[in-house]
Amino acid sequence: MNEANFSDECILRLIKLPDLLSVLNALLGFAAILFVLAGVNVSENAIKNALVLILVAAVVDGLDGMVARKVEYSPLGKYLDSLADMISFGVAPAIVVYALLRNYFHVHAYAYVTLALCGAYVISGLLRLARFNAKSFFQKESFTKETRFSFSTGFPLEKEKVSSSDFEGFPITWSAIFLASFMLVFIELHLLPFYPYSYLLIGLMGILCFLMTSRIRYRNTRDKRLGIPVGIVFFTLFLFYMFSLQFIYPALAVVTLTAFYILSPLLYVKKQRIFI
Repeated sequence: MNEANFSDECILRLIKLPDLLSVLNALLGFAAILFVLAGVNVSENAIKNALVLILVAAVVDGLDGMVARKVEYSPLGKYLDSLADMISFGVAPAIVVYALLRNYFHVHAYAYVTLALCGAYVISGLLRLARFNAKSFFQKESFTKETRFSFSTGFPLEKEKVSSSDFEGFPITWSAIFLASFMLVFIELHLLPFYPYSYLLIGLMGILCFLMTSRIRYRNTRDKRLGIPVGIVFFTLFLFYMFSLQFIYPALAVVTLTAFYILSPLLYVKKQRIFI
């Protein structure tokens, strides 16, 4: 399969039998974690701390690319970055959502829907990362003479195509940022339990699953016009957290910025094949 055929295919059509076994492997591991959590009562403060750590992980994820470009990089960088992203932005948000819904909304009536969506979020993130890495592999087949860096990992992809300035599917990092900041807003507003919120949260997870595995193209967030305001908001959020201040406004700002990024493909006219 060449790059043109790969880019034209729906992500679900690319999956073969061995890939299904890998997906099953990931689901079994995720289910094992949830079985352990089923007997644990998670406090609101613990959930809040976990959400903040996910946002910190997003900042660190941006820093690793900067360091790789400016200081040094290793042959392991690209692969370590994807594995770390899967833990911090795939598994961790799904577990927090599960713990929040189970402990504060008592979602026994639709517990299987919650479990299915949390599992779907993990698999969607896994597929999103796998497609990104596979596309990087195909791009090596059609080099230009310019050296560039991967916009997601910071790992240098020699002679990468200029078209890599935008990419397919909503990034898993931004999915986690949106979920974490969205949950923080409701915790800061002391709206737990607020039952309509649980339905909204489950619905948003379903939308993010779709966006991560879609073929909607998103612009590179390393653009300074996006990076500088986002960095300021994140710094403010952590500053408020460190001094135990109410950081509802920085959290709202992160939610708003991420929501604009989700809708950003609508801002430029471009025919896009969305999913299947």
